[in-house]
Amino acid sequence: MKFKELSLGYEAMKTKLVLIFFLCFFTINIVDASEILQLTNDTESIGFPQWSPDGDRIIYTSSDLETITSGDWVVDFWMMDADGSNKTQLTSGDTILGLGFNNPLSPDGTQFLFISNSTGDHELWIMNVNGSNKKQLTHGAHLENNLLGLTGRWGISWSPDSSQIVYVSASSENRNVWETVEINGKKEPIFNISKVSKDYDIWIVDHDGSNNLKLTTSGKDNIGATWRPDGEKIAFVSNESGNGGIWVMNKDGSDKIQLVDGSAYNIDWSPDGTKIVYVKGDHENYTSSIWVIDGDGSNKKPLTNNSEYFVSQSYPDWSPDGSKIVFNSGSIGEYGIWIMNSDGTDQIRIGEGLMLQWSPKGDKIVSTAIKGDRLAISVIVLDEELVSRPASSLASVPESPPEKTPGFSVVIAVLMLAMTFSLERKKRI
Repeated sequence: MKFKELSLGYEAMKTKLVLIFFLCFFTINIVDASEILQLTNDTESIGFPQWSPDGDRIIYTSSDLETITSGDWVVDFWMMDADGSNKTQLTSGDTILGLGFNNPLSPDGTQFLFISNSTGDHELWIMNVNGSNKKQLTHGAHLENNLLGLTGRWGISWSPDSSQIVYVSASSENRNVWETVEINGKKEPIFNISKVSKDYDIWIVDHDGSNNLKLTTSGKDNIGATWRPDGEKIAFVSNESGNGGIWVMNKDGSDKIQLVDGSAYNIDWSPDGTKIVYVKGDHENYTSSIWVIDGDGSNKKPLTNNSEYFVSQSYPDWSPDGSKIVFNSGSIGEYGIWIMNSDGTDQIRIGEGLMLQWSPKGDKIVSTAIKGDRLAISVIVLDEELVSRPASSLASVPESPPEKTPGFSVVIAVLMLAMTFSLERKKRI
């Protein structure tokens, strides 16, 4: 009897130890960062934050919720210090459209891009950070799809030396049409099923609007172009092979090589240009996971393992030194922020938000927090063990005061961007 009691006591103690172990493990891997700073209030819908090249400031867009619900979608550009102080409005008004893509700010910090339909079509424009020298770069480009909730899939990307821009031209009909699925009694958008024209190609243009050239002419879907850090090659997503995938080409469009065959998006080069991180979609289970591949197509491997229905792991962003990756993970409507080593180990949850971007200084991550039906910008101050080394060169943003310019009336699906499952039908990429 005593032996039985001792045995039961031992089993109870062992169970407690196991529970304590798992609780400790859970705490280590699912805890939020020690400090999360909300930089903007939730009276407006705010998003698309981007660090300045020196990591001292953040450029972002601001939309009054009343204009969004009325269909006007008025969006303005603002800039603030990294601690949320010194907010400065760069643009205002109702004649220029905002943007539906990340990284509008040039790598040298002097100019930013936006999309305007002031000429009757959605075109790419450029202006100085201080609000001067507004100029139209494209003519007949059809950039309305860049304003949909498909950020990270279409792509407008600066060359590393700020001299050129790649973009995707593709007009559409019946924009913002979504296929839905019912989850917990609520219908959630899953696939964007807008009709897209056949002219669905990647173009390149100089920052002054000259030398506007088409790089893809296959008649297939070519999107998501992003520059390699040395500025010599461009990675993009294409269904040239009929099955989707990641391709790489020279900056003049020559020597196209397929690296990945199958559903892939949210592609991002490592800081040293040797690897590409991307999201692999599983259309059967409505899931996605994060993978990495060498720039020559070798050593393809998963960094996350996801087999759960309706769970997305997406929007990866490299740390400045390439040692870590921040990404989103969660079921529909949940946007957990996670950090892992570049080999997929030591995955740690640090908060919640979307539109993630690592600071060039390596010590913070900016994100967009969802506050009910509005958005606000937050900065996560990383614990010491998660801090990355700074980028090798940190350019500063000019201190010129902003000038008032005609502002930004936008047809931009800010709230739709919150859906990380903005995947298209299986027949599309």
